[in-house]
Amino acid sequence: MTPHYDVIIVGGRPAGSTLAARLGRQGLHVMMLERAEFPSLPAASSPIIFAPAMQLLDEIGAPEADYARATPRITRMAIHRNDFQTTYDFPITKGRNYAYAIDRARFDAALWDHALGFPTVEGRLNTSVTDLLWEGDRVIGVVAKEGKGPEEHLTADLVIGADGRFSVVARKTEARVIDEHQEEPTTLYYAYWKNVQPYDDHGPLSVAYEGGPGFGLLVMDSADGTAAITLEGRADLVDPAPGQAEALYLDLIQRQPDIARRIQGAERVTPVQGMKRIGNLYRQPGGPGWALVGDAYHQHDPLDGQGIFNALFTAKSLAWAIHYWRSGEKDWPAALEWYDETARIKTYGMFRATLQNVRQNIYADNTQMPEWALTSLRWMMEDDSMRDLMGKLMTRQVPPEVMSVMMPGVMAGALLRGPLRDLRKRLAG
Repeated sequence: MTPHYDVIIVGGRPAGSTLAARLGRQGLHVMMLERAEFPSLPAASSPIIFAPAMQLLDEIGAPEADYARATPRITRMAIHRNDFQTTYDFPITKGRNYAYAIDRARFDAALWDHALGFPTVEGRLNTSVTDLLWEGDRVIGVVAKEGKGPEEHLTADLVIGADGRFSVVARKTEARVIDEHQEEPTTLYYAYWKNVQPYDDHGPLSVAYEGGPGFGLLVMDSADGTAAITLEGRADLVDPAPGQAEALYLDLIQRQPDIARRIQGAERVTPVQGMKRIGNLYRQPGGPGWALVGDAYHQHDPLDGQGIFNALFTAKSLAWAIHYWRSGEKDWPAALEWYDETARIKTYGMFRATLQNVRQNIYADNTQMPEWALTSLRWMMEDDSMRDLMGKLMTRQVPPEVMSVMMPGVMAGALLRGPLRDLRKRLAG
C-alpha cells in the first residue's frame, strides 16, 4: 500500500524542520524527506542569527543549548575599513542582546532532531524526491528514493517544497517567479577556521571588513573555537574558473591585512563552499495540493544576515495557513493568499533594503572615496545614534521603511557631532 500522510515536506533544513515541528504541534502526520545526511553543511551559508530568529525557535520549543551548543554569544559587531574601525553593541531585543554565528551542520541537525521529537512527525535522511505524483492538476504525493534503493510512491493531502533555491517542487509545478532581481547578483564563498587570532581583547564578535573593489569580507567567531570567514562579491568579479574557487577564496581573504594577520598559524577545518549568482526573488506560494517555503519560496541575498529568519518566519506563516485550511476557516486558495501576504509583510521591506545595500556596498566602488567623504563616513559610523539605529535594523526592531524616514535626521546629527568628537579627542590627546 502507498503510505499516506497529512503533509509531506521535501527538505529538512531550517524551513522544513521548523514547519514540521509546528505541524506536529497541530497533531498532523508529517513526513520530512531530506536528501543530505545530518550533520552536514549546506552549500551557501555562513549565517548569523539574531534575537528575532531565536524567538521563533522558542515558539516551537527548540532548545538554545542544543542548536547553539559550544557557540559563543556575539554581543558586538565591528566595521573595519582600512582608514578607520568602529564597533557597536547589539541592542536588547526580546530579552537578548546577542547573536550567534551558528555552525549550520550543528544547527540543522538539532532542528531536525527536535522536529522528530513530535510523535506524529517522521523523517528520512539520504532520500531524494525525483518527481511528483498528480491527479489531474493537483499534486497528491512524491516519488522518493532512499540512497540507492528503489523508487517509492508516498501520497499526502499536501506536498511542501522546503528544498531550497533549486527546489524540485518549484520546478515540477512550474511555480511562477515573482519580483525577481538579477541585475546585481553576488557570489559567496566561506569556510570555518581554527586558531584564528582574536580581533581585540573584548570577546567574540562579528567583523565586516573592507575587501577590494566589488567584494567584502566577514569574520565571525563560531562554534568550538572556530571562526567563519566569508567572502561575498560581484558575480562578474568573483568568478573562479572550474576547480579554482578555493584558490580565489584564499587569495582574496589574505589580501586584507588584518585577516592575513589573524589567520597566521590558523587551520582551515572545512572545505571552501559557496554559491555563484545568488538570486533575489519570490515565487508563487503554492497551488492545488502544494506550497513552497523558505528559499524555495523567497530568495534573499545573504549580505544582511536575514536568511535564517526568513526561513523560520515563512515556516510559521505557512503553518498558520495550513491550520486555517484544515480547520475549514479558509479554502486552500484563500489560505495561500493569506500566507503570501503575511510573509511579504515581514520580509519585503528588508528584501528591498538588502538590494540597496548590495548596490551601495558591493557594486559601488567605495575604495577610492575622496578624503571628505571618508571623514563623513567615519563620523557617521562612530556616532552612537547611527550605531544604535543600525543595530535596531539588523535585529528587526526598526522596519526598513521607518529607517529610511529616520536616516536623514540621524545622518545630519552624526555629521554635526563628528567634528566636535574629533576636537575632544585632539584636546584629550
